[in-house]
This record gives sequence, C-alpha cells and structure tokens, in this order.
Amino acid sequence: MPRAGTACRIVIVAMLACWSGPSFALETLRVGKSTLASFTYTLLEVGMQAGIFEKHGLTIESSAFGGGPRLIQGMTAGAIDIGLDGGTDMAMIVKGAPIKALAPLSGAPTEMVIAVRASGPIKTIADLKGRKIAITGAGTLTVWITRELVKQQGWADSDVTYVTSSNIAASHALLKTGEIDAITTEMSSTLENERRGDERMLLSFGDLVKDFHMQVVFATDKVIAEKPQAVRNFMAAWLETIAFAQANKAKTVATIQQVLGVHPDVVDKTYDKVIATYSIDGKFNPRALAVLARSYVELKLLDREPDMKTLYTEEFLPKK
Repeated sequence: MPRAGTACRIVIVAMLACWSGPSFALETLRVGKSTLASFTYTLLEVGMQAGIFEKHGLTIESSAFGGGPRLIQGMTAGAIDIGLDGGTDMAMIVKGAPIKALAPLSGAPTEMVIAVRASGPIKTIADLKGRKIAITGAGTLTVWITRELVKQQGWADSDVTYVTSSNIAASHALLKTGEIDAITTEMSSTLENERRGDERMLLSFGDLVKDFHMQVVFATDKVIAEKPQAVRNFMAAWLETIAFAQANKAKTVATIQQVLGVHPDVVDKTYDKVIATYSIDGKFNPRALAVLARSYVELKLLDREPDMKTLYTEEFLPKK
C-alpha cells in the first residue's frame, strides 16, 4: 500500500505539472503591426519580454507590415489574428474588412510630427505656407492630419504642395537634399535625425488635435468567433503592458531601443512625450470617435460618417 500511495502521488504531481506548465497551456496569436518603426507598436515586444502575454496564457508571433493597407490585407487573408493599426483604418470595416476594433491604443496623435531641415528656412508653422510637405499617400493619417493643420491655419488646401512618398526613409532623404521642405512623419526617426543635426521637430500633432484615437487594436472576425478567450486574454495582457511601461521606464526604454535600433536618448525623449497618451482602460472616447468619423469623409474613404458604435466592441476588455 505505501508503494501504491507513492505511485499515486507521483501521477498526481505529473498531472499538475502538465496542467500548469506554460508549454501545454499557451495559445498562439499572430499579431501584426502596421509599421516597424512605431514606438507605440513596439510596446508589444515590451510585454513579450516582460512575460506578460505568457502570464495570460499566450504566445505572440509578432510581424510588421509596410503600412495599414497591407496589414488589413493580411488580416483579411487570415494570416494575422490581431492588428495594431491607425484609427483611420476603422473605416475599412465599413468597406467590408472582416475585422473589429477592440480598444484604442493611444489618444492624441503626439507621436506624429512635422520634421524640417535643421539648417533650413522654416522656423515656424507659418513658414510652411507655400512649401512642399511629404505625406505617405491618399487616404492615410498623414494626409488628414496635415490638412487639419492647413485648415486650422486658415489656409487653402492649395497653399501647400503635398508630395506623396510611401517610403519614410526616402522622404527623409528628400528633405536632406532640399527637394521637399517638410515631412509629416513619426517622432522617433525625427528625433534621431535631430540628434545627428540633420532635422528639427517643428510640431507634434498632439498639440493640434486633442480628441483622437491615433492607434487602435483590431481583431479579425474569425479569431473573435473561434478564440474569444484568447482575444480576452490579449486585451488583459495589453492593458497590463501599458501599466508596466508607465511604471518601468528604464526597462521599457531598453526594450524599445533594442527593437528599433535608435539611440537610447531618442527612445528616452519619445517615452517622455508619448507615454501619457496610452489608454489605460481600453475605452473609446466619443469625442475622439466623432473626429475619426469626420476624417473618413474628409479623406474620401467614406461618403458619409458611419455609426461608430458598429465598428468596435468593448466586450473583450477586463471586467472590473
């Protein structure tokens, strides 16, 4: 009998090890980022390295795309389960993309900036009138936000020349040679070029547009239907990652610097400017949604403003 009892205990211990071991319990989610260079989207790697997603029973397969349209294509094709993308791409749901918005990542577009040559003639926003500004293409956030600046200055749309360049590196090169006068771009690359003495950050769009959802978490209809608990776990892990990042600057900066490969001082400065913009509860702001709805019409993505409540769900947020 003692031998039988010992054997029984061994079996129980083995079963508990199987049940509790992460290699047996983890659910894989394929997470796509619309761009590789975003400070905000790199918070995904912060959570992964901190073990937060694993703690919530998830293995994350992270990949980056060359813009929102390509990410949406990947999600539509079933290659990606969760997408980290711009808020303007919520309009794609109206156009039939089989996805749903789950939560805002950020509010005001602080991470979007206008960069100019450090030694160039543009010293103030007023100096942009009559100049060439590089944007990333029709229907994108950079187009809308640059036109919003033009409108708020009281200028006609023709008072600036929009130069389309889908390659950010190429835009920075054009700026350096003087073929364009400014770029609407993201903060980290601008601060890196500023550190080198090539560029200067003229404006953060967070100072211009207060109510907004610059970035949003999306999920495919398929993963929502087939893996609802995994989606719920992802949102819990994401919000915990935001809390971790806000409480642990040094670790967050080190991870993002490693992923982006820019100077530590650049990541440090970007952190200070954007960390307060992240949603800590995953709730959508009605005023921000109203501005997004307006942007879809102004970008000619949609003929009229949609009912924004049909484009998102808060079902997968942690219950308090």
